[in-house]
Amino acid sequence: MVRIGRRGFLLGATAALAGCAQVDYAAPAAKVPATFEAAAPGRAAAGPWWSAFRDPTLDQLIAAGRARNLDVLQAIAAIEEARASVSGAGAADLPQVSGTLKDTRGNTSGTGIAESRSGALAVGWTADLFGANRANRAAASARLDAAYASADVARLVMEGAIAQAYAELRYQQASIALTRKSLESRRKSLELTRAQVESGTAGRLELLQAEQLVAEGEAQLPGYETAFDQALVTLATLTAQPVSALRPQLSRGAGQPRPRFKASVGVPADVLRTRPDVRLAERNYAAAVYDIGVAKAAFYPSVTLSGSVTPTHVRDANTIRYWAVGPSLNLPIFTGGANQANLRGAEARAVQAKLAWEKAVLTAIDEVESALAAYNRDGRNIAAQTHLVATSAETLELSRTNYSLGEGDFMTVLDAERSYLSAQQSAAAAEWSRAADFITLSIAAAGGLR
Repeated sequence: MVRIGRRGFLLGATAALAGCAQVDYAAPAAKVPATFEAAAPGRAAAGPWWSAFRDPTLDQLIAAGRARNLDVLQAIAAIEEARASVSGAGAADLPQVSGTLKDTRGNTSGTGIAESRSGALAVGWTADLFGANRANRAAASARLDAAYASADVARLVMEGAIAQAYAELRYQQASIALTRKSLESRRKSLELTRAQVESGTAGRLELLQAEQLVAEGEAQLPGYETAFDQALVTLATLTAQPVSALRPQLSRGAGQPRPRFKASVGVPADVLRTRPDVRLAERNYAAAVYDIGVAKAAFYPSVTLSGSVTPTHVRDANTIRYWAVGPSLNLPIFTGGANQANLRGAEARAVQAKLAWEKAVLTAIDEVESALAAYNRDGRNIAAQTHLVATSAETLELSRTNYSLGEGDFMTVLDAERSYLSAQQSAAAAEWSRAADFITLSIAAAGGLR
């Protein structure tokens, strides 16, 4: 009775300390404005954000990236690792059972050969009185949530990168087509100038100027072709396929991607709920807080209940059974400051994680505001560039007509040729900028465009 009383006192005293190491976690609340300064109403998207472009080729590229992109696959594999950690953390609450079997034969005492067989069954269970296992399970669960959020981040980044590379490729392709078309016009002007030189109505200088204009266009082409190839390689890498598999399809001419509706991202609170990087930062912060609970629990005793049974059978003799059962108490009396250092480290990591979450919130709001402001200006830029192309085309036509009638000089034609190509390329760049800004805004809003 005395022994039972001591055991009861030991367990009771230990249980009285339970709760001292427990750590509660509450998700932090972000202080954000009620609305975005540059917000504008928009039409709801019927599908994923890139469906606004209505471009089947882009749809195929993003589908290929979602299936084969290596960063996405790596993030998905990390989810499996986090799941395993959750299972491992849960196993600490269950009894641990192990068994052994042994069969021996020999002359150990000099009295003859003897045979014996024995087996052992051991059971152990550690009581989670101070919440170490509970905190460890919660931390593992938070890290699993973070792994899912990390995979969402990888997908979102991949989708944006593919769309940006595709917009870049189509812009370079448009620049190549515009330059080649301009070269055809410049070569016609060169032939006209040669004819006039032969007839004596134009001089050597005008011929050289016409040849210079053709050479300028030819010199621009390699740069656009190189940029096209670079965008093609980027798309091949993002979709994990060889360049040769993409080139036939993407070399065929197609229009530049244009978003078909205005973008509205809702309110900042909606964006923060949607952004996977903000969720990732919050879940990492939660895991860091629960790690403090694990570190605190190391300061308190641990109680383990264990037992074992070992039956041994000796040939031509009786079977002997050994057994033992009882609790054990482990007291961390002196650890050389290791527990204190671990606790300080856990608390510092929690502070860092909280700051990382705050930075993620600020970054999310800033990215959306900046992207909204840029995208809202793109419409005015495109309208201005379209008007410039129209006036440049008319100027070129009039200058050619006047020159052919002998009422103008060739320098005017040359300037008009350059201005017209420059205006067309600026218009293509404006379309590219609008597509790029729409993509940036879509990624900043985590695809939550309305």
